[in-house]
Amino acid sequence: MEVKCSICGKKQEITKIHKDYQKLARNPKENFICWECENRLKYQASKKHEPQRPI
Repeated sequence: MEVKCSICGKKQEITKIHKDYQKLARNPKENFICWECENRLKYQASKKHEPQRPI
């Protein structure tokens, strides 16, 4: 199944063993986020919650 990332727009081919395959097969309008965007968002969220260093 070919899907498109909701954030960056990159198209990917996913197989039945992909974690989101069943969700997307039931509802093709469901949002899909590629692993690169997912990792970038996790990193940004972790940096946001770190205490700021004093100047």
